[in-house]
Amino acid sequence: MINFVSVKKDTLASVIVFLVALPLAIGISIACGLPVYCGLISGIIGGIIVGALSGNSLQVSGPAAGLILIVVDIIGTMGLDKLFLIIFLVGIIQIIFGLLSWGKFFRAISPAIIQGMLAGIGVSIFLSQLHIMLDSTPQNTFWGNISDLWSVFYNSVLPLNGSVHHLACLIGIITISVIVVWEALPLKKLKAIPAALVAVIIAALIANIFNFNIEYIKIENDFWKNINFLDVSLFKHLFDIKIIIAAITITFIASAETLLTSTAIDKMTPKSKTDYNKEIIAQGVGNSIAGLVGGLPITGVIVRSAANINADAQTRFSAMLHGVWILLFVSFFPGILNYIPISALAAVLVYTGYKLVDINAAKYILKLSKGEFAIYLITLVAILFTNLFEGIIIGFACAIIKSAYKVLKINIETEETQDTVTAKLYGNITFIQLPILIETLEQLPEDKKIILCVNKLHFIDHACIDYIKEWEADRKKHNHQVEINWLEMEKTYKSFKWKFFHKSDNSKPLH
Repeated sequence: MINFVSVKKDTLASVIVFLVALPLAIGISIACGLPVYCGLISGIIGGIIVGALSGNSLQVSGPAAGLILIVVDIIGTMGLDKLFLIIFLVGIIQIIFGLLSWGKFFRAISPAIIQGMLAGIGVSIFLSQLHIMLDSTPQNTFWGNISDLWSVFYNSVLPLNGSVHHLACLIGIITISVIVVWEALPLKKLKAIPAALVAVIIAALIANIFNFNIEYIKIENDFWKNINFLDVSLFKHLFDIKIIIAAITITFIASAETLLTSTAIDKMTPKSKTDYNKEIIAQGVGNSIAGLVGGLPITGVIVRSAANINADAQTRFSAMLHGVWILLFVSFFPGILNYIPISALAAVLVYTGYKLVDINAAKYILKLSKGEFAIYLITLVAILFTNLFEGIIIGFACAIIKSAYKVLKINIETEETQDTVTAKLYGNITFIQLPILIETLEQLPEDKKIILCVNKLHFIDHACIDYIKEWEADRKKHNHQVEINWLEMEKTYKSFKWKFFHKSDNSKPLH
């Protein structure tokens, strides 16, 4: 039975999401150096197809700003056709991972790496789109964009002679100003209308009324002439190592962003409970189709999803219907897009890049752990000075090293009285920490009784046990008192072996 109240709420929410999604899809396409068709077709697929199959009924999917850097890099190094082949392969990999129930593994990512990745992407988008907003051409590297920034600012701000640069800059400033003011308004009913849409409309009206001679979107009246089916001859490259690496990179980033968005949605509303494997399969179906028809990679996106929830969406019908509105708009009214200044869309992405650098999240990570904050900074800087893939790998490597250090760190505390010294061993001790163990035990005083306490020990390997036996024998040989609970030591050693190797140890006691 149809719930008309739910249908009404979903329909209204879908209009809001459509209005949020439209300028973002167009802006992301332009930021990637691609026709606006690429982002819009992904918005349609993400809404209608992914929305219908999604494991999270309130999540909205479409092209994501977080993948702009890697898309630009792939186009520059491998070409446009191979980009779409890679996106198709991403979809296949996601479907396989979902069928194997591996969706949960994409959530096992350090928040420091995720926030560092988003911050790095945000800074890169901010700088590159700032160039476009000021009617300039962005450089291919972070350092190039930084070093070129002063000349770009000078041409856009000084001298004030009404050049194309100044007009584009003015439209960009107006766009960002409207977004900031609109989001600060206290009236909830007005804020239901997306700030980015209001800003783009106002900027477009000003630019067209005063006939500003700046760059505008160029799109044909027949939107579907732009469809670009994947060439079958390209499938022979499916197993090229560069193609596979690029596909795995996008799979990792897109899946992580999707599932983190799903988790955030689950926390935002009790109406949502994500099936992560089903969600990965839905994303895979969407990406495989997007690759076949020349669309951008698709992910679950937090801005559109939050707009959906805030607009009181009830079911997946809202996300699906927003895709229908995009489909109808580009089919019957594509000419309207030609009135939108490119600098206005670049300004929307400048603001988006700024918002991706979450200062509060960085402060929380710093408060939580200086080590995690170091990983955050390393990931951010590595992305800026290398590329997205290498930056993430560097972040992961640092996280693994940090975890290994924590796991392998040896903690020895000593408590000294008049006649005895109690040395307490904590954590895990392996041959790697053997030099530290040797140094610590050999520095213990010879004129006092040494009690070696091991009941807080999680694991000790045979190399360390052999040394402790030799150390004990040496002390006793020189008539120095020592006391070790070998029964507890044996229990620690054997319980570890049983847990990890699933076999009994019938060896003799360790002492």
